[in-house]
Amino acid sequence: MQIQLINYNGRNENDYSVTECNSFGQAHSLDSYDLNIIDLTDSSIWLNHCYNKDFEKLDCDNDFQTLLTSVCHSSKTKFLYILPPNISFKTEYATPIRGRGKDFLAREQLKDIIRYLVHNLEKVIPTDIDLYYEKTHTNLSGTKLSADFYFDSKMGENYYDGYNLPEDMVYSDGSEKLVFVSHGKYSLTTLQAKNNDELSVLVQNVLMDETKEEAPDWFQELHFFDDINQNEAIQIENKKIEESKDKIKISKEIIRENKRFESILFKSGSELEVILIEMLEIMCDAQSEFEDRKNEDYSFEKNGIHYIFEFKGLTKDVKKSNVSQLVTHGHIYEETKEVVPDVIKKIIIVNRFKDIKPEERLPVSNNVIEVARNAANNVLIVDSLIFLKMFEQFKTGKLSSEDILSRFREVGLCELDR
Repeated sequence: MQIQLINYNGRNENDYSVTECNSFGQAHSLDSYDLNIIDLTDSSIWLNHCYNKDFEKLDCDNDFQTLLTSVCHSSKTKFLYILPPNISFKTEYATPIRGRGKDFLAREQLKDIIRYLVHNLEKVIPTDIDLYYEKTHTNLSGTKLSADFYFDSKMGENYYDGYNLPEDMVYSDGSEKLVFVSHGKYSLTTLQAKNNDELSVLVQNVLMDETKEEAPDWFQELHFFDDINQNEAIQIENKKIEESKDKIKISKEIIRENKRFESILFKSGSELEVILIEMLEIMCDAQSEFEDRKNEDYSFEKNGIHYIFEFKGLTKDVKKSNVSQLVTHGHIYEETKEVVPDVIKKIIIVNRFKDIKPEERLPVSNNVIEVARNAANNVLIVDSLIFLKMFEQFKTGKLSSEDILSRFREVGLCELDR
């Protein structure tokens, strides 16, 4: 039995009984082995050295892409994917405000970012995955194995291709959670193998049908009864399934992008800034050479008008002091750019009560609106929900870039429906 272990660093640190061990980007020809074990449990996988908080990318993305291509082009081998336990995903690699050297400033347990966990797993696993968090134990062939995640029971149904049912599924003790599923050449498990004995149990579960007497090649060429008609029906239905899978994949990607924009309703800080700037550049057709000098959060010039922005993610309502801060930044902008006040439009985009459902958030205080509207300030307050709706209407063609810019030239509170 030829087995290749493929992991992050290419080292067989647990002394597993395998033929060879290689890293994700240096895997040997997959079809040279009866089984390829792809180990996704190393904490070093779940790192992103980007200076922004970003859970959608991994440092090893390129290696994952290389490996996925090899997996998809293999024809003879089988695969066992061992999914990670509940470890930390680390990102936002930067220098702390008070400190020396760089460190990961954002850390989240995988259980708290399952959507991103699945997104990253599907970069190297060519099947759809639905995961949930729950610590379980499973007795498999007399060996007790633990898991932090389990699969949606519908995955068994999703793996049904109209011809072959999922070949093997393992459920946890007591709670009956799906922790091991196989179909065709792919096996996925959330069970953790900490030593060779535990890994051997998982391997045995993948290869349990290898002990059956294999049919000779000529056997597949026999056609009796209505074999030909049924095979044609299978091919037709499989084609439909593949087309549906492609459509689902596209829809999932669109939803993922939509959710990224929708996340301005709960985000704050640099994460909020990055998304708002991207949305502004799209909807305002802005080409900005903005440099962050710790004054306004963003600015651009369009047709002789200078638009400067302040972004806030708040657990409470916007305050008069937030308006005053933007006014101060406006004065600095005047002096720096040497422009007159009349060509500067000051906009604060604020995500208020970010921990509360949008429909349950209180309206902006009238006192704050009056301060913004005051001729000495001339500030426009844009609530994040209104901003999201503006972006939605821009994407659907109901608002143009000029429509949006004209609203940004107003003062007080931005109201979309008027």
